[in-house]
Amino acid sequence: MAQSNSQKLAIAFLLVGAFLAGAIYALTRPLHDFVEYWTAGHLLLKHGNPYSLNEMFREQQNWGWQERVPLMFLSPPWALVFIAPLGLTDSYAPAWLLWTLAMAVVVALSSRLLMDVYFDELRIPEISDTVFYRCLFGFTFYPILLCFKFAQTAPLMLLGLAGFLWFGSKNRLVMAGAALSLTLVKPQLFYLVWIALVFASLQQRRWKILTSAVAATATLTAIALTLDPKVIVQYWELARGPYAQVIPSGITAGLRRLLGGSAFWIQLIPPCIGLVWFAWYWRQHRLNWSWRERMPTLVTISVLTSAYGWIFDETVLVLPIIAMAAKAATPTGSLPKKAIVVYSVLNCILMLVMGYPPVAFLPAPVFIAVLLWQQGKTATPLIVPVLAK
Repeated sequence: MAQSNSQKLAIAFLLVGAFLAGAIYALTRPLHDFVEYWTAGHLLLKHGNPYSLNEMFREQQNWGWQERVPLMFLSPPWALVFIAPLGLTDSYAPAWLLWTLAMAVVVALSSRLLMDVYFDELRIPEISDTVFYRCLFGFTFYPILLCFKFAQTAPLMLLGLAGFLWFGSKNRLVMAGAALSLTLVKPQLFYLVWIALVFASLQQRRWKILTSAVAATATLTAIALTLDPKVIVQYWELARGPYAQVIPSGITAGLRRLLGGSAFWIQLIPPCIGLVWFAWYWRQHRLNWSWRERMPTLVTISVLTSAYGWIFDETVLVLPIIAMAAKAATPTGSLPKKAIVVYSVLNCILMLVMGYPPVAFLPAPVFIAVLLWQQGKTATPLIVPVLAK
């Protein structure tokens, strides 16, 4: 009982400390990516154009933005529904704090669901033994911490993946599809997942997941159209304009930077490679397709070959990390020390390269992809041959 009380006290101190740190940081009025959500939400509710460079720039200047170009909300219209409530708030700092708290809850829930899917009844002290530890695991990955600094929407996509796998494991297919629709906040990061869903639906003649995902997305789009009937046209005008093309990102960002940001076509090469890879992967595994087993690889390669992506988008790589950790721990009931060391080194590398955006995107997906490839070469549990021998 004494130990239980001390653990509860430690948890309370941790939560209070995190809240106070967030509140103090919020008082500095951090702009970063949150200013684009804040201004887009206000424009949407004021019947402005949340995809207009000029309107967004004027709004952001009112809140202290000093760069020469605005930060634009590049997600599709259905994603506007998630930031629309920000348009109801008048004070920037409290809105930032509430948004960040909401994203923290989303990360905790996602971590818990993924730990339940992959660890199941495997209880490892200080990793998966209690509900709190299962909720906390996701916060050990550096890109997730960056999400809170930049107030990013990536946790919503992680929740979409976690909900899809968890509801799928319970055979609640309609809810699984609805959850997966959250990944469409940034669809370019999950293009292989959605292609696999279409192929799996066709092969298995099971349409509930795909239908519910499309229905959920259509519902969100209808809500956005209610708030702004022209939002689809407005988004299309932004998407076909130069704004997105002049921002190098993803695995080819370094090469495009060397070329002065030109040669946009280079950014489209990785998705083409990803499609070729998927054709091979589907042929190899279509007859024994399991979302629980295949999702870690699909997510990793999809992120790795995405046309657009930033280091905080790698939040979703928590999924393959948890999957690998579970399989590494299964044979002995404990997580190998080498796995912990390598995971710590990966986080340290990500911290070091954060100041170099052209290469910051590379380490995590490349490293995890290598581990998954190594798993494919052996019949023994995932990452055990690499990290546990």
